[in-house]
Amino acid sequence: MQQAISAGHETTLAVAKEILLAKGNAFDAAIATHLAMFIAEPCMASAGGNGFALTRTAKGKVQFFDFFCQTPINKETLNGLDFYPVKIDFGSDSETFHVGLGAAAVPGSIAGVFEMHRRFGTIPMKELVQPAIQLAKEGVPLDTFQAFDFQLLEPIFRQDPNVKDIFFKPDGKIKEEGDLIQMPEMADFLTFISIEGERGFYQGGIAKRIADDSQQRGGFLTRADFENYQVNVLDPLKFNYKNRHIYLPNGPSKGGAILAMMLSQVNEHESSLALAIEKTQRLVADESKIKTHLDQLVPNNNFSFQPSISSNRGTSHFNILDRWGNAVSLTSSIGEGCGYFIPDTNMQLNNMLGEIFLLPDGAHSWEPDTRLHSMMTPTMITQKNGDLEFIAGSGGAGRIPFAIGQVIFQLYEKQKNLRQSTEYPRVHFQEGKFQIERGFDFSMEKENVIFWENLAMYFGGVHSIFNDGKRLEALGDARRFGVAEVF
Repeated sequence: MQQAISAGHETTLAVAKEILLAKGNAFDAAIATHLAMFIAEPCMASAGGNGFALTRTAKGKVQFFDFFCQTPINKETLNGLDFYPVKIDFGSDSETFHVGLGAAAVPGSIAGVFEMHRRFGTIPMKELVQPAIQLAKEGVPLDTFQAFDFQLLEPIFRQDPNVKDIFFKPDGKIKEEGDLIQMPEMADFLTFISIEGERGFYQGGIAKRIADDSQQRGGFLTRADFENYQVNVLDPLKFNYKNRHIYLPNGPSKGGAILAMMLSQVNEHESSLALAIEKTQRLVADESKIKTHLDQLVPNNNFSFQPSISSNRGTSHFNILDRWGNAVSLTSSIGEGCGYFIPDTNMQLNNMLGEIFLLPDGAHSWEPDTRLHSMMTPTMITQKNGDLEFIAGSGGAGRIPFAIGQVIFQLYEKQKNLRQSTEYPRVHFQEGKFQIERGFDFSMEKENVIFWENLAMYFGGVHSIFNDGKRLEALGDARRFGVAEVF
């Protein structure tokens, strides 16, 4: 059987391919790939970050791995709160985020890869860390997308002088496309955890150092937060669609429910897609009613959801299908990063508690010891006989489930091929406005319509794999410089 990969970076694809060619399975490849993202895609992945993954074994069992961030157990700080605004300039617009140790939640990425390895890994962890170690030592050239993110996040990278040589040139300017990113301390860190396991991170000296710095400098994290962190392995949200089964992340992902609600309202008319997005956005505005609305639109679902706060930014995604039929769809995030880099690791902590516009009652109104929510939506579709047909996911903040849903719509309602479905113009509805890529069939009489002349990063990058039994295809969305390969 052929194998396939689609991802957000050439280097992460190359690492996944290396493991698959070495006879590793999709889970081995996903572990090595996620670790490689720490150096190749440092704006979207880190040991201080988190993620969601859908996994499918060759025998057809699909599970949802939730290794997203957890809020601290309490809100007590020993000193003044390390929590402050940073303005990010998007050119035509700007936005303020909050960083500092007071914005950091408990990270889950290291626990996530070890949990996946315990259940499905066939190659020793000491070998799976080697590609990332080599990248950390030798360096990865900045690609177009990462260079763009470096420019955006420059104010955050400047918060910690210990990493200036990683992200800045000798003249003090932020590194640009083609410049080499090296993380020598990350190489030692990965060697350490490959020996000590996740205990070396969550129960050892690394957690102690983060907790001590947090308490001394004005953050919320303590040793207990790390010692109590757990990966949740759950049944996915599952529902029927076009004589197929769609598998989506369960709570704490809002994205799975949103995608299911959106698809339940579309028909063959393209205008129904825009209307379904608008209606779904209005339905999910009140998180406490998401489950109620989903039950009405998709009866007998197994979605489990408790309202919390969400973090939707700084995401990247990859999919891997191996020769045996095992598959992984994984999305990761660090938010924007909090500007604190874990000593001796070159790894930045997340700022998942720093998006205060998501907190109705203001900064620090989050509930203690609670899993955060995300729109990240790794997705799988199987045929009625159980054969895996479609694997997908996306970066794109709050637009993630809507972007994936539109690719599914074009594939299954319009019968387009994978490339046509991915490259077809998209629509999004947010804050009372329709945003539309030129070429989308939008013939409705609506106010507040904004047209984009070209396919845009704003609309998310849906990386995917499709196998209809006749041909295996993989595609990386050009909107986010995606890459793919079948071999």
